[in-house]
Amino acid sequence: MCLVAILWHADVSAQAPPMDPYATGAYSGGTTNIFTSPQAWLGYPAGGGYPNSMQASDRLWLRAEYLYWRTAGMETPPLATTSTSGTPQDEAGILGFDSTSVLFGGGKINSGTTNGARIKGGFYFTQSAAFGIEGEYFGLADQSDGFSGGSNYEILARPFYDTTNDRETAQLINYPGRFEGNMSIQSASSLRSAMLVGRTSLCPTCGGNCVSCQNTDRVDWIVGYRHMRLSDQLTISESAESFVPGALGTIQLSDQFSTKNDFNGLQLGVAYQANMQRVWLESLLRVAVGQNKQSVGIGGSTSLTEFGATTDYPGGLLAQRFNSGTYERNEFTMIPEIGLTLGVRILDCLHATVGYTLVYLPAVVRAGDQIDTEVNPSLLAPPIDPLTGAQRPQFRFVESDYYAHGLSLGMQLQF
Repeated sequence: MCLVAILWHADVSAQAPPMDPYATGAYSGGTTNIFTSPQAWLGYPAGGGYPNSMQASDRLWLRAEYLYWRTAGMETPPLATTSTSGTPQDEAGILGFDSTSVLFGGGKINSGTTNGARIKGGFYFTQSAAFGIEGEYFGLADQSDGFSGGSNYEILARPFYDTTNDRETAQLINYPGRFEGNMSIQSASSLRSAMLVGRTSLCPTCGGNCVSCQNTDRVDWIVGYRHMRLSDQLTISESAESFVPGALGTIQLSDQFSTKNDFNGLQLGVAYQANMQRVWLESLLRVAVGQNKQSVGIGGSTSLTEFGATTDYPGGLLAQRFNSGTYERNEFTMIPEIGLTLGVRILDCLHATVGYTLVYLPAVVRAGDQIDTEVNPSLLAPPIDPLTGAQRPQFRFVESDYYAHGLSLGMQLQF
């Protein structure tokens, strides 16, 4: 289509009739017809350039972009600790002692920059490009973080708060002459979004894509549907062998925490596009209004092997009977977004783009926030029944805010 447009342009330019002063209305005082300027005679506004960065016949456009964004991480409590050599067993790995240091957790994980891709496209139903439909999908590469430790740490522990004795303590995985084992922590976060909207020209009402309109800039209303999903997973696994007299055996334990935020709602927005000869600049302001379905899943398991016999128990360390399960609720929310895109016309149908986007998700659930480190030791395998003391850990919805922003590089085709 680009080649056809170029050949047609060259052909009509070569065959253009000489300007007739009577045809222009200069002598008759009549209205000016399409031969008042070469631009108008070729179907472009008299001001020059392509209205809305496209020819009047360009009604379909597709854009593919590479994303380089930074995202907000999720908070976690300290999940793995170590102590200096020679630390007494009753202080090893316990928070609050100078000899203890945190190996993983106690801050943000799954943060920083990540790659992604975005695909956008649209079609104008009218020749004047006054009304059309637009679709968009983007996804960021999963962000992961983790820890793995074993014999490389003389002392390795999982800290928690003992509600029975009202003090910080730790479950030992490695300690000289007492325990020998390893632990692994794995986490992942992902963000996906899909949108389908209508786009209507507000100013000028013709979309700026006709011969009579002299305004090459345009303002569009955006109305439609948007879905967005933010999900997290966090898994803690450990395996340890006990050499304590009277308590010989091995233990395998795991805790899993997962969250999902599924947003569905009405997408509203406005876009302003300034068009020049070969360059255009679009500023975008959008807000999605709707319902966010928050889902949290917590589960744990423990296997004890003593004298060759293995017994399985529900619950791990931080996932026990009082916080394990699946929890869901719906929350009303608003997701604002701003964007800025600079386009350069390389060919009539090919544009290069560079842009910036910021998306903000308020009040979402993240896996790390759902961890309760206060534990009743009577729940640990083998559990004591009947239970005495606090019913901890407990579950409650804990919310935090999330954002993703960064640069985009792309190419746009117009037909």
